[in-house]
Amino acid sequence: MEPDDQIESLLKVLSQGVYEKEHIIAMSLLSAIAGESIFLLGPPGTAKSLVARRLKLAFKDGKAFEYLMSRFSTPDEIFGPVSISLLKNEDRYERVVEGFLPTATVVFLDEIWKAGPSIQNALLTAINERIYQNGSHTLQLPMKALIAASNELPAENEGLEALWDRFLVRMVSNCIQNENTFCKMIRQKNSKPKPILEHLLISEELYAEWQRKIEEVEISNEVCSIITYIRKRLKAEIKKENVEEMDYYISDRRWKKCVHLLQSSAFLNGRKQIDLTDIPILIHCLWNKSETIPTIIDIVCSSITSPIDAK
Repeated sequence: MEPDDQIESLLKVLSQGVYEKEHIIAMSLLSAIAGESIFLLGPPGTAKSLVARRLKLAFKDGKAFEYLMSRFSTPDEIFGPVSISLLKNEDRYERVVEGFLPTATVVFLDEIWKAGPSIQNALLTAINERIYQNGSHTLQLPMKALIAASNELPAENEGLEALWDRFLVRMVSNCIQNENTFCKMIRQKNSKPKPILEHLLISEELYAEWQRKIEEVEISNEVCSIITYIRKRLKAEIKKENVEEMDYYISDRRWKKCVHLLQSSAFLNGRKQIDLTDIPILIHCLWNKSETIPTIIDIVCSSITSPIDAK
């Protein structure tokens, strides 16, 4: 089965009974296939954890781990307890990781910004390099995506900038807006999706094959010109009065990941080259503060029409 047909069928099943969250589910699946993490900003009760549970269903033999963070959360609760027997009998400091984050395919961490420094440091390596140092052993994590959520953005000057930067995709999850859709939701008797057919599931072998093919997706001169336009506009915003540099700062590493996400989108839509239809995805990757979202939308949309405007 071609990737575009498989993804379309998967999204239909994953979105069953979930209202006004289809786009978030689609972006979460895209992020997982691209190997990126996603942050959901929104109030409680807006199906943020449901997105993570649905995403796990797309992967063959997928495992999920979810946890609600608090100021008192410890690494034991996220990465597993220290093995007392190994510590006592062999003098080895290792965690029992089975059933915890190091063995999960999809991870959901609610109230992410309440995590303490020790958890944050371990998460940085887990998100960026997909490894976890368990005592003297380095574990390769099977994690395809980490979905984090909160009803607020990270507080400034509290050392959360590095963790915030690791979440390439950032989306707002609101309550249902349409009244007819809301009525459908409250009348719904069963929101569980139908079982996913075996041939639609994403296996480890298929996932690895897709990764190789995604790297082969071409980046045209047209796409490079669009990105250059966006970068110039972002630099212009930084120079405006009462605007902080970090409001619109995008690192080279982040740009590299953005383009990889666009390559993943093109591949999953059955194309061998990024085109203009992939560009709007950048709207979810370039904002650092919720106040800047309207400006980012304007810049990304203008980048698509800029050649026409110039003429």
